[in-house]
Amino acid sequence: MQPAQIRQQYRELRNALGPAEQARNAALLSDNIRRFIGFSRKRKIAAYLAGMGEISLNPWMASGNGVQIYLPMLYEPIEPRLRFGRLDPSTRWKTNRFHIIEPATPWKNTLHARQLDIVLLPLVAFDRQGNRMGMGGGFYDRSLAFRNMRSKWLKPILIGVAHSCQEHPGLPARPWDVILDAVITERETIITHEGNLART
Repeated sequence: MQPAQIRQQYRELRNALGPAEQARNAALLSDNIRRFIGFSRKRKIAAYLAGMGEISLNPWMASGNGVQIYLPMLYEPIEPRLRFGRLDPSTRWKTNRFHIIEPATPWKNTLHARQLDIVLLPLVAFDRQGNRMGMGGGFYDRSLAFRNMRSKWLKPILIGVAHSCQEHPGLPARPWDVILDAVITERETIITHEGNLART
């Protein structure tokens, strides 16, 4: 199958999940994330606001997990990439050009991905080798491209989050793809690169 066909197949699979199953999976995912990540007020963790069938992180974000949560913001000075704005009770919101809600955080107060401890990445499909297929815009790959400059990084740890039905037996890998360190679903935690997980 071509990447476009794989993307379409798994988008349809996750979109086919009904509200009750989406809610159940999100609650189970929240438990699995807490067990894997633990609690630390010093940790800066990037999350996301789910849409288009993505598994929701809302139960985890609302669970009083004691970490600092950041959300992606589209940043386009030359080529599109992501910065990350802090989520707190005073957060103000805006809509980007894709009609996605994001923090209206001034650029000077945003973080580069290098400054984060963990990034929880949305995805369309994943495999057990750590390959991730996103929506096709390449925003996370560009924003995390520094991870491909050497084999091991202390941070950020990259964790894909998904419904278990989004697992593919073997995704096509491209040189610019950024490999996940782990994947967490409602069923399990899959370690794909043990060497990068020393700080979880």
